[in-house]
Amino acid sequence: MEENPILAEAHFYWGNCFVCKKKSSKTEPMKRCSRCRSVYYCSQEHQVQHFKKHKKLCKYLGSASEEVQQFNFFSGMESSDSQAWNLFRMNAVITCEIILGKPLSLAERDIFLFPRVCRICRISQDRMFDCEECFCLTYCSEQHRDEDQPRHKGSCRQLKIAMLADVYESCVSVGLPPIPSHIDKSYLGTAEDITHFIDPPMTGSSDISKSELDYSFLANQLSGPLTLLDRLAKHRPHFAEKETLVVHVVGSSTYEMMGIIKWEYLIHRLPSVQCVEYYFVGPGLYAEDEEQQPAVRTCDRCESSSKSVTYRVFPIRYCKFKKRGDEFTSPDLVLVQNSGFSEFEDKPACSGWTEGWQGLDCLLPEQDGILIFTSYTAGEAVKDLERLLKYTEEAELIVSEENPMKSLRPCRDWENDKDRDVFYSNQFVNVLQRRKK
Repeated sequence: MEENPILAEAHFYWGNCFVCKKKSSKTEPMKRCSRCRSVYYCSQEHQVQHFKKHKKLCKYLGSASEEVQQFNFFSGMESSDSQAWNLFRMNAVITCEIILGKPLSLAERDIFLFPRVCRICRISQDRMFDCEECFCLTYCSEQHRDEDQPRHKGSCRQLKIAMLADVYESCVSVGLPPIPSHIDKSYLGTAEDITHFIDPPMTGSSDISKSELDYSFLANQLSGPLTLLDRLAKHRPHFAEKETLVVHVVGSSTYEMMGIIKWEYLIHRLPSVQCVEYYFVGPGLYAEDEEQQPAVRTCDRCESSSKSVTYRVFPIRYCKFKKRGDEFTSPDLVLVQNSGFSEFEDKPACSGWTEGWQGLDCLLPEQDGILIFTSYTAGEAVKDLERLLKYTEEAELIVSEENPMKSLRPCRDWENDKDRDVFYSNQFVNVLQRRKK
């Protein structure tokens, strides 16, 4: 009996139907909701089908724009700077949730974060000039579309992949392709970037092929273990000769646990290592995972080579885990993926901080270990490092740079950090060690 596929929560794109996810085209453009002028459908049938769920948000968006006699909720922000535009959209999400008395779904949040406004000047009006390749960016005029073409050319295909990947994962299955089974017989260290480990597909057509989509999913899966391999090879090459390697993956959530077999890939590249012990620690994990620790069988090649990988799960904050006594094993590598250290204000009144990363000094491993943490964007990487150093006096920075082992699965960036339209998981990396006394 086949198991039901694991699906991700659906995203909103104005370039596809909110109901069936059919993509817009030049000959068959999406039809806009006539009241809120913010949500799009492929047909009147799908608009009627969705209206019961959309009704309250539609009324809120429509009433807000009618009150000030604007085209839609997002009008009036013309030529605002990026900081003001980002603040407006995030505050709009918060205000809407308060007024509606419920949290918005991911797709409903996306309506606020990715509205159909001009990429250059933020104008939202009846006639827009869409990019007819990705249908993710739009413009108020042909002039603005042409002006942005040199910049947008670099991200257009990535936006197409982002849309297709989001639709695939919400309608078909979360992208979990099998990891490569090859095991190195001699230690080869690291490589220039992640494409050395995963063969890129052919991309001759303007359409996104299934192999190109699977490639982005596989890179997303292997980005974590390859980041570990890369940093081990560059900063602690003698770790490759250890019999047992201990790795703590801190701030873990569903992202780290999904397709957990991916973490085995690290031992495939370390022929002298016989065992890798993984400890997944974070309040975002489920309590039942600790009660029933995951028993994951290694691949046949690992078994025949007497290699083992163990996984232990602790759904608590790391500072509490370190007090667990016999359950705590000092790590060689501490990895925090897409850390978000600076996401919340570091004040006692902020629950996001007190229940999250308060106590950052506990992350730094003792002795010869290293702390590796990643961030989605360059701006976040700078702020995350500043926050960590603020609370960790004994930390010594080894390197801060763009991660050559970043995921290649693009995600839309609603903040457009450094004027980019997409970001990637583990895109930037910081590596630290404890300062020698």
